Amino acid sequence: MRRELALCCLLGASVLSGCSAVDTTVIAVLAADQETQLQQPLNVERLQERVEEICDGCTVEVYDAGSDADTQAELFDRALVDADLVILDPVDPELAESLVQRAGEVPVMAYGTLVPGADWFVGLADPATPASGVTSDLEAAREIISKDRDSFTYVPAAAMSAKAADVAVGELADEPVGEPVDHEGVDSWLFESVEVTVNDLTSVAVASGAMTLAELCDGDTAKRCARLGLI
Repeated sequence: MRRELALCCLLGASVLSGCSAVDTTVIAVLAADQETQLQQPLNVERLQERVEEICDGCTVEVYDAGSDADTQAELFDRALVDADLVILDPVDPELAESLVQRAGEVPVMAYGTLVPGADWFVGLADPATPASGVTSDLEAAREIISKDRDSFTYVPAAAMSAKAADVAVGELADEPVGEPVDHEGVDSWLFESVEVTVNDLTSVAVASGAMTLAELCDGDTAKRCARLGLI
């Protein structure tokens, strides 16, 4: 590690607070595709917010591969120049394994999809099945309102991203967060996807911050939302 976090206090099992640093500590986030809105496991904004909350001396640098594995490989090498820790949301898990191998002394967290050889993994216990015919969770949710769809699989991206921030800062400060589980030989923090129906839209999709009630019940879904008692 190029820089050391000077102080990081643990409050409870997994909440970090009051971090300061001798110099800026860089967490590089290699996003597979920030534009993807359907079952996207990485919420970059939430991860950045959480790092800001728990570490005064940390900087998050985001590299977006735009779903191109070769681009991600180039960005990975660029990130290694300054990174103290890399969070890798892989475009291609097989190629990502080679990226982890050439990271050297820079620790790598696999995110969303397990990458063999990674130092840690934050993601789903089991792969989620993508919803067909839509490009975002909001679109799938609106189709449930309009009765064009019975359900869709929701990935808790905000919670996963906050956990990734906690784990990254904790490891950099030599204050590991909670007890990981062993998942295919990698210390892991695992989450479950949720099958969302009309009964769960507000308690899961809206409550998690994935979408607002106004977005869900806008335009042609407003009357149906009213009939369902959502607005």
